[in-house]
Amino acid sequence: MPLDTVLCLDTSGSMNGRGMAELKKGVRQFLLGVQETANKMNLRENVAVVVFGGGARIIQPLSGNYATVLWSVDSLKAGGSTPMFEGLMEAMKEILQHGGVLALPGGRKMTPRVILMTDGYPDDKENVLKAALSFGPAGWQAVGLPHPIPIACVGCGDDVDRDLLQAIAKLTNGMYILGDVSQLSEFFRRQMLLIRFAAQFSHDMQRLRDIMVLRQFMAKMGESVDDDELAGLKTLLLAMLLMSGDDDADDEDDERPNMPPLGSRVRRGRDWKWGMQDRMGVGTVVRHRSDGQLVVQWDYDDSTAYGYRFGAEGARDVRKLPLEIHLFVKNV
Repeated sequence: MPLDTVLCLDTSGSMNGRGMAELKKGVRQFLLGVQETANKMNLRENVAVVVFGGGARIIQPLSGNYATVLWSVDSLKAGGSTPMFEGLMEAMKEILQHGGVLALPGGRKMTPRVILMTDGYPDDKENVLKAALSFGPAGWQAVGLPHPIPIACVGCGDDVDRDLLQAIAKLTNGMYILGDVSQLSEFFRRQMLLIRFAAQFSHDMQRLRDIMVLRQFMAKMGESVDDDELAGLKTLLLAMLLMSGDDDADDEDDERPNMPPLGSRVRRGRDWKWGMQDRMGVGTVVRHRSDGQLVVQWDYDDSTAYGYRFGAEGARDVRKLPLEIHLFVKNV
């Protein structure tokens, strides 16, 4: 089966004018790249389009007819409010009804993805976060999805709820970038190239996990990607790959000597970039991962755990508390 991608696009009134023009330009470049990938690598991609502006609806179901998809986007007009929750629910409905799993060369498989684009604030932030949770590792089974679905978020302009997009990406193991609407074409092109990268190295999980290999691949394709976006692309890719038992062998909960021991108490560290996800509080290390990340469960919410860099990309998102502070906090 082809890869399935659902474009979830903000068409609210604030996108009128330049925003809508750049959105259409970015999607057009994305579709041209998808077509080229299909022709050169025999790797097809079905694309659906969901819009939210005033209301939310699926204007193009998943299809490999890129001319039809492009026509549906070219005919868009901006107007109305920003019902992002409804847009995400429409995206989920399309995946549930028509989505599938891509089989890469060598037998590796990839899940669908959602690409969410917005330039503003949603009407109902709390429900948007609940929707994101249902796409991710903590909620996908409850809503009937066959596997977690990552969401790649792009926020355009100055009036963007950065913390919200960051939270959506974190809850779904997706990615987010912020920039001007003029950067939409770059974002969509890199999303297309990410799938080429997955196909090229589908036989070698070690390379798929290596951020330097991804950087070199993007550079070879003429893309100069900053560290934050590169890390996001890697996270998104790994979330889309359905791991086999052999792949998971290195990701078991064995303690690693270069990380705070399981049970350690931690706070945000020198390279923290996750907004208020920690509520400025303390958490507990509950897992080590082989990719240089550890998993922390924050005290304010014992139902959810998040992964943070502790050596990955040379960064440390959290720091271990001294023993005396550890004991004090634990007993408060």
